[in-house]
Amino acid sequence: MKPFLSQWKADLLRTVRDRRFFVLTLIMPVGFYLLFIHEQRGATAIAGTFWSAYFMVSMATFGVVGASVNTLGVRLAAERKMGWVRWLRTTPLSSVGYAASKISTQLSLSLLIVAVVFMVAHSNQGVTLSAKHWVEIVLWIWIGSIPFAALGVLIGLAGNSAQVLGTLVYLGLSLLGGLWTPVEALPKTMQDIAHWMPTYRYAQPAWNLLAGKGVDIKDIAFLAGYTILFVGLAAIIQNRLDVKPDTN
Repeated sequence: MKPFLSQWKADLLRTVRDRRFFVLTLIMPVGFYLLFIHEQRGATAIAGTFWSAYFMVSMATFGVVGASVNTLGVRLAAERKMGWVRWLRTTPLSSVGYAASKISTQLSLSLLIVAVVFMVAHSNQGVTLSAKHWVEIVLWIWIGSIPFAALGVLIGLAGNSAQVLGTLVYLGLSLLGGLWTPVEALPKTMQDIAHWMPTYRYAQPAWNLLAGKGVDIKDIAFLAGYTILFVGLAAIIQNRLDVKPDTN
């Protein structure tokens, strides 16, 4: 347990001190929220709630996806390149402990991102929900981030291409999943594409909770399927990398 806690603490401190983390996963979602909320008027009704609350969820999920896909992926790629993973095999920290520390770090960061975006929405736009709704939405965004952490691990195996790939995937999924623009406002073809995106299936239950609805089992099934897909691909690629020299 002690090696795991030490690794988790080190990862957490290193990430929050990284300017890339603050720009991509904290400043960007907060900045976009403050910018677009004033352009569209926060009191505008949308999907059974108001734009100020709806876009709050959009930007919270946007930030969490960025931390999971982009920040985590780039960090893992850098550690592989430096031989950090191979070195850890000589320490008391097991491979399972290493993976668990990464997941724990990512879940901790997700809570931080959600808290910051929600506090900005509350203080700047007066977004107010019942305690039950706050807890439900935070828990969903937190737990629902697991498939994106798996995607981050997969991108981390891309080596030198991880930074570019992570950024493209992060922004592409956010755009196509309706995190920047409500899906209903997109052209019909893009709406059809959005319904297959993990980002849409991630944010949709939180939007539903805002409107007093429940979580659709279909969204859970989609995210579970994506998690299995990303973990499976990562395992296959990792096995292939283990049987040949690391050239990254």
